[in-house]
This record gives sequence, structure tokens and C-alpha cells, in this order.
Amino acid sequence: PVIRPGYYVPIGLDNFKRLIENDKIRGPFIRVFLWTFAHAFFTVFITFWFGLFLALLLNVKFTPGRAVLRTLLLVPYAMPAFISVLVWKGLLNEQLGVINKFLTSLPFIDTGPRWTSSALWVKVAILLIQLWLGFPYMMLITTGALQSLPGDIYEAARVDGANALQQFRHLTLPMLLVAVGPLLIASFAFNFNNFYIIYLLTGGGPAQEGRLATAQATDILISWAYKTAFSAEGQSAYGLGAAISLLIFAITVAISLVNFRITGALREVR
Repeated sequence: PVIRPGYYVPIGLDNFKRLIENDKIRGPFIRVFLWTFAHAFFTVFITFWFGLFLALLLNVKFTPGRAVLRTLLLVPYAMPAFISVLVWKGLLNEQLGVINKFLTSLPFIDTGPRWTSSALWVKVAILLIQLWLGFPYMMLITTGALQSLPGDIYEAARVDGANALQQFRHLTLPMLLVAVGPLLIASFAFNFNNFYIIYLLTGGGPAQEGRLATAQATDILISWAYKTAFSAEGQSAYGLGAAISLLIFAITVAISLVNFRITGALREVR
């Protein structure tokens, strides 16, 4: 038969079936999927709580130099994120990085963490960089929410004998989540597809035994879809990459629907 340029072959749902039925693809897909969720969840979790801690600290009137501290803490947010990632990549270099040089100069520490060659330490490094990039945003939104909380309820709580911890647990945190809850879900959706930090810092690596070359230790779904589409085992696999992208789209839509639902529920609470 004559094959003309631009010919196509209908394959239906075969690429989705490969994700489910092919052991060489299903195993890496599940591991990448779980790490993608863990990466997004822990990024939002640590940035929110650290940003909230700083917001509470700077919201206290007796904290000295609050305006200066707020300005300095916004520096990571003001810098382009891709530059910060590349700077951190140099700082975390195992042989020449400043961090490992400092750690090995301390007593009882012979070697620094394997920031680029150990799957565990690379993931820790990713979360640390995400903390650096994300805490100023969380500090900003929680600061605004804290300053909008009514003061009379705290006076009533103090009259009733509530201590500072009880006030935070039963008053501050519930009212704060009403304001910032939708933003936390939006931040989760953003970090679920945060391609650039994985691509610039690790490229998805390090490689792990038993995994496909395109599904390495720190790959998330979007980076795996990109590498699958353009460099799957030395060749292109546009169909499989597109199938993974459609799954990402479906998950993102689901997160958005949850966000809309929670936003409506919180509006009723408010």
C-alpha cells in the first residue's frame, strides 16, 4: 500500500490501556502519580505553616523591626523563580556546593547529604527549595487574613479564660482557613503541575534501577509526560504523552471542582 505524508491510524483508547495493562508503564506511572501528590501536598503544607508562623510573629506589636523584616522576607518572592532554582542547584552541589562544604566543616560530619544522587535527599532538596519559593506568598495571604479578624472575639475568649493556644486552635485557625482555604487548594493545583522546578533542578533524576528512563526518581506527571512525548526510550511517544497529559487535565479539573465546592461551603460558614 502507498503511505502518503500525513497519514493517520485510529488507535482509540489504546494509550490509556497501556497505562493500565502494561507492567512496564503501569508501575512507573503509579510511583510517579504518588510522588506528584506527595510533592504538591507537602509543598503546600510546609509553606503554609511556615508562612503562618512568620505572619503570627510579625503580627505581634512588640516584634522589633516588623516592617523591615516583612520586606526582607519578601525577597524570595520578588526574585524570578527559575533563577532561585538554579542558584539553589549550585548551593546543593555535592562536591562544590556551599551547603555541603559548611556541613563537612562541622565536627563529626565527614560527608554531606547526597543532594543530587540519592532519591530521598533529592526529594528533600526539592521541598526545601519549594519552601524558600513559597513561604513569602503564604506569609502575605495569612498576614492579610489575620489583620481582618475581629478583635472583640479574642477579648471575649480571654474573659472566658482561653489561653493563647486555645485562641489559636479554636478561633484563629478556623477563621483563617475560611479566607485562605481556596488559595491553598489553588496552590496545590499549581504545584501538582509545577514543571519548571523539576526540570531545572533534577530533570526528573536521579535514575533508579527498574524504572523506565523517562520515569525517574523525582519525575512528576507533567515532567514524565514531557519526557515520554519527546524522549521515550530514545524516541518520541506523542500518543502516550498526550494520554498522560489528558489524565493530568482531568485531575486538575477535579481539583478545581473541589475548590469551587469548598469555596461555596466556606462562604456559607462565613
